[in-house]
Amino acid sequence: MGLSLNITAVPTSESGRARSRRASRLRQSLMHLSAMTWVYLDVLVVALATILTYRVVLRDDPRFAWVVAPELSGTTFCVCIVVAGLVFGLYERATLGARSRIIVRCLCTLATGLALAYATISFLFYAEITRWLAASVALAYLLVAIPLRILAHNVIASVRVNTLCIGGGESIQKLVGMLRRSRRPHYHVVGRLDQRDTRSAINNPSAAFDRLCPRLGGVGDISRVLDQQAIDEVVVDAALTQDAAVGDAVLACLEQRCRVTDQPGFVERHVGEVPAASITPQWFLFADVQSTGGYDAVKRLMDIVVSLIGLTLTLAGWPVIACLIRLSDAGPAIYKQRRIGLHGREFTIYKFRTMRSDAEVGGARWADAADPRVTGIGRILRKTRLDELPQLWNILRGDMSLVGPRPERPEFVELLCKRVPHYRQRHLVKPGLTGWAQIHYGYGASVEDSHRKLCFDLYYLKHRSIDLDTAILIRTLGRFVLGAR
Repeated sequence: MGLSLNITAVPTSESGRARSRRASRLRQSLMHLSAMTWVYLDVLVVALATILTYRVVLRDDPRFAWVVAPELSGTTFCVCIVVAGLVFGLYERATLGARSRIIVRCLCTLATGLALAYATISFLFYAEITRWLAASVALAYLLVAIPLRILAHNVIASVRVNTLCIGGGESIQKLVGMLRRSRRPHYHVVGRLDQRDTRSAINNPSAAFDRLCPRLGGVGDISRVLDQQAIDEVVVDAALTQDAAVGDAVLACLEQRCRVTDQPGFVERHVGEVPAASITPQWFLFADVQSTGGYDAVKRLMDIVVSLIGLTLTLAGWPVIACLIRLSDAGPAIYKQRRIGLHGREFTIYKFRTMRSDAEVGGARWADAADPRVTGIGRILRKTRLDELPQLWNILRGDMSLVGPRPERPEFVELLCKRVPHYRQRHLVKPGLTGWAQIHYGYGASVEDSHRKLCFDLYYLKHRSIDLDTAILIRTLGRFVLGAR
């Protein structure tokens, strides 16, 4: 969801502040609706459209005696619409950030879902459905599901959330900078409260930051500032979460029904990433990043099944790809490279070669998005992700998983561990063929890119589950369909 800094007038009257608070709470309720809420909405719309079509249009009409049963058609349409929505990222929180994004993803979901439902019923169940049913589902979706999402977007975009910062350290300065660089005017940073009532060296940031986030007092003034400024959300500097005075201020915020979070939690909730430079080792303690036996077992089973299916379906095409690679540039078709995996262990990764055989004569270096070393057939393989097919063998062997952080080369890992905070902790899970960072950030070819991707990898490390893994796999399919790399 887009975030930005916005300077607006604060309501001065009691009634104005009350209206502002109610509007802000409505906005936050809509903004923080889970993905399943929108899934349930789509299922309800499609199911009601199916029932009404059978009850009103097809009722006791002998011309439609051949039509498939309503239970089967309704279930198929619901499942196909939801799967298409997952593919196109319709249920992601960021979708509500723009009307154009809502409309495009809804239309893609509707068209793909209807086509998939027709294909499923025709080729899987050997049955037929009438066009009346598809027309009814499409009309209901256009008249209900899309307008409700646009209405939610309008509420989210029209209400400003008055935000108060506690502390003025590095993490808060980065947060204010992030909000200012963002496009959409959702958050209005009112100002900050210092850890102490008097200014000191640690509470004396730059004049530029002081203008963006003015000092409103010390933490002891929290009750007064919450009331006067109609504060909706409070963000605590990551370095002050253990301070006793700040703890008392947090309790005062909760008593006045203000949402309170630390800076990493704020970024994590709204952006879907963890600010790696702001978190402390205690974050890993509270995040509970250790895997559970049940999750690991199910994930490994899924890896084995999917990799076997993938190898079975694609193995016959490997010789064709290998011949095209050899015709475009002399050298081996399969490229082997050392990568860092689970707990820092090295393993050999396999890929179809996409670069010239002399691409790294001068030593290892990152591959750019438009790297001149990539061959003609290599660009096609990268665009279609067919170059990744040999990694199915890595997944079957257990070196990798379907979902996880992308494995990096040892030469780059040594550099990144020195320059990027907590980079080594991404090796607490197996590397993956795709991942949370891949569907949100894409290609990376620098230390800065690796830092940004680590923020997404840490989010996955904390929230990983079979549900999230499945959503990432489906979303990866959506990025493939849309031509993203």
